[in-house]
Amino acid sequence: RQLSKGLIMSIGGINTDLKEHMQTANQISAAANGAKVTIVYNATHSPWVDVPECVAARMGYQMPPVQHLKNCWNEFIATRGPDEKIFIRCHSNGAQYVKQALESSPKSVRERIIVLAIAPAVIIPKSLCFDSFNYVSRRDFVTHLDINGKIMYGKELHILEPHVEANRFDHSSLSPTFKEIEKYHIDEYLEGCENK
Repeated sequence: RQLSKGLIMSIGGINTDLKEHMQTANQISAAANGAKVTIVYNATHSPWVDVPECVAARMGYQMPPVQHLKNCWNEFIATRGPDEKIFIRCHSNGAQYVKQALESSPKSVRERIIVLAIAPAVIIPKSLCFDSFNYVSRRDFVTHLDINGKIMYGKELHILEPHVEANRFDHSSLSPTFKEIEKYHIDEYLEGCENK
């Protein structure tokens, strides 16, 4: 079902095929009581291609997903009420693209974005958008590679205890470690949409 107010989006990280993107979107939709989820598909080409793309993005090069995000945001803002917000759930390197899209967007766009960053490759600071929430499992090292981000925004990173059924390397977009916190933030977002 389409939300009458607001928009829920999802973007994944490297080495994530379309099937996993769809599974993630279905999980988000289920947490959002069947709401439609707009996916920005960060196409995977194999780790041998994805990792250099990730490094290039870290160096400031904007890959196609950044422009796709901005296009979705701009279309939403042009057609919706001024108080409506976008909720975007990003995973791993998808957070890098969200951060780049935010950094290259005007404040009028950034203040309409709420970010839930799951096992993010970079920490997305609250100062860059309306609100942001960054979560990583204690058994994941990826976010800790964002050394500058940890120095500047480390207090905005929440470290979760891994779920008993989580993988040993707890970095998956579908990890049960993040399910409860994801539901909490989606419920909070939907409640905010209804009260506008």
